[in-house]
Parts: sequence; structure tokens; C-alpha cells
Amino acid sequence: MTGLTYSQWHGLMTHKVRAYDWYTCRRALNDCHDTLALHKDLSTDDEYYVKLWAEIDALRERQAALAKLGQAPINPPQLQGATA
Repeated sequence: MTGLTYSQWHGLMTHKVRAYDWYTCRRALNDCHDTLALHKDLSTDDEYYVKLWAEIDALRERQAALAKLGQAPINPPQLQGATA
């Protein structure tokens, strides 16, 4: 990997998700959590683990921003197989 810090990853992920809609964020969050579940043996200082959490945080922030703008569903449907 690249040796980036959490803050650097978070900046990259915030840029990556800036145009995502609420549902794309939701699917990406589920993918991140599924990936974490598959790699539960990763150390918390492993760069891949740090990258995943930076992406999760960026996605949650994007969803919160969309909700503030009124662009989030009021009663979001459950995604099939959703874990989060």
C-alpha cells in the first residue's frame, strides 16, 4: 500500500464519495462492513483497516450532509443482506 495516514485516507475518501447519492453511500457502507468482517484478523494499525475506516467515516459524513439537504429517504428500505 502507500503508507498514508488516516487523515490522508479520509481526505481521499471524502473526495471519492462527494458525488454519491444516499443509496450509493448505503451500499458502499455495507461493502466496507462486509470487508471488515471478512478480514477480522487485521490489526487496527494495518493500513487496509485504516483505509476502510476512513472510507466508512467519509460515507457516513456524506449521508449526514445529504440528510441535512433533505436528500435522504425518510424511511430508508433495508438492503438485501444488509448488516449495517
